[in-house]
Amino acid sequence: MGLVDWSAVMVAALSAFALGGVWYGPLFGEAKREYAPRIAEARRNKVVTLGTTLLLMLVSATMLGHFFARIGPVVLAQKPWLYAMQSGGVALAFVVPALWTSYIHQRRPLRLALMDGGYWIASYLAMGAVFWALS
Repeated sequence: MGLVDWSAVMVAALSAFALGGVWYGPLFGEAKREYAPRIAEARRNKVVTLGTTLLLMLVSATMLGHFFARIGPVVLAQKPWLYAMQSGGVALAFVVPALWTSYIHQRRPLRLALMDGGYWIASYLAMGAVFWALS
């Protein structure tokens, strides 16, 4: 196993965090507030919300960094598509199904599930792209 690239972990987490700002700001912010006005009102302390979000993105990016270190730099150099396959695969096979399972039980609208699922797929692919670009 190779070493985890900690600088890539930090940049990947920040890229997913920044993507969230765009995704839930100009792209889908109004639609999100339409479906979840009570949730938006309940989050009074935005610093805690943003700090916790960044911390959790660091956890996700750290795990991806571990995956890529486990695969190793030699294999990744020969098969660079593994960055997208690993990061996108985690989002498609684990994160989005877990999210949607919760949404089914909470009876959340399909549009909200698609919007949030799309964010997680895009953020994991963005993190994978950072690891690839910094390799």
